[in-house]
Amino acid sequence: MNRSKLKREGQKWLEKNIITEDQLEEMLSLYPKQDPRFILMIFAVLLMSLGFLTFIFSDWAQVPHISRTLLMVVFMVVLYTIGDRMYRQDMETLGISLIVLGYIMFGVGMLLTVTIYSISLFSAWPFVIWSLIGLLLYISYEHRWLFVIGITVTTIGQIYSGIQFSSFNIIIFLILLLGYAHFTYHQAYRLFGYMFAISYSLQVITLTIVQDQQYYWLIVYFLLLYITGEIILKPLLARSLKHISLLSIFVFGMYQTFLLQESFLFQQTIEYHVVFFIVWVLLMGLVVTLKIKRRHHFELIDLVLFIPVFYLPWASVFSLTILFIFSLAWLLVGYVRDFDNKILLGTTAFLLSTLTAYIQFAWDAINKSLFFIIGGLLLFIISLLIDRQRRRLLSDRHRDV
Repeated sequence: MNRSKLKREGQKWLEKNIITEDQLEEMLSLYPKQDPRFILMIFAVLLMSLGFLTFIFSDWAQVPHISRTLLMVVFMVVLYTIGDRMYRQDMETLGISLIVLGYIMFGVGMLLTVTIYSISLFSAWPFVIWSLIGLLLYISYEHRWLFVIGITVTTIGQIYSGIQFSSFNIIIFLILLLGYAHFTYHQAYRLFGYMFAISYSLQVITLTIVQDQQYYWLIVYFLLLYITGEIILKPLLARSLKHISLLSIFVFGMYQTFLLQESFLFQQTIEYHVVFFIVWVLLMGLVVTLKIKRRHHFELIDLVLFIPVFYLPWASVFSLTILFIFSLAWLLVGYVRDFDNKILLGTTAFLLSTLTAYIQFAWDAINKSLFFIIGGLLLFIISLLIDRQRRRLLSDRHRDV
């Protein structure tokens, strides 16, 4: 909960005499006001970074000349030197901003040198170096901006490797798993958890595509991320890993409904690997055991999304059914147990499931204009019905009290 939300809720608690003004002020003191310079510095860094990237692709910059490279090196050194000095003089925000710009300038200069001298690349080694430098900078300063920009470069580098060279760069992946994962675990910040999980998900998707693996191996990869969140005993970090895992597997399920429908219609074959089923059974057995041992019985609902259905007849229908089971189960649990976050999860998942079903069965059947109009009306009606049910349950609870 941020400061502004806590203050709004605190005013309601004051009116109901739940807390005193002194207690509210004491709680608010635990959430210091956000420094407005923080937002300004973010925009400054973004704008200047875009300027550097635009400079790379300008006609002037791409003319081969040593002065271009030297100019970039000078800018990088100046930015880093001034930033380091400001950081050590208790001007942390401004100092880190300049260090981040220096880091971006380092990568931009490296890419510019490769471009103007037409250096042949056979792998994403510039991004390997760029990622390592980002990790070293975070080790030196331990500032969240450096973590975010470093892991972003790592993720982009892997995607670049997949698109440009049709290869999965194992070194970049190891930087993520051995470098950034280490600090993600020990710092246990929610932001770090989300950034790591997003990077991991995008990289394993890249792995699956470029290695020509069967698409269903993503179930195992996302399940591994979910199990990691289950094993970690740091609540904020564990929650972020599981959230991204569930989001990834849910989007995977939406994609799977269309893929399996095309496979059925056009008689495309999907190869079945026994190794996959062995690994899946072992991982699923582990996570079920952990859930039961810790008495997180309701969370077994999450595991429905990880069920492989591609080997079943009418697999696309089963895949869509799983999405609805997940949605409705969390809606029911949320209303019964008064879990607002689960109600939101179930509602969002239900709307996405409905949208997926609608696109799957109605796209080719009706006029495209009617498709969007009817789809919008359908989602609007569903949201009204859900909100009506929510209000009725809340009214029943107040009446019971």
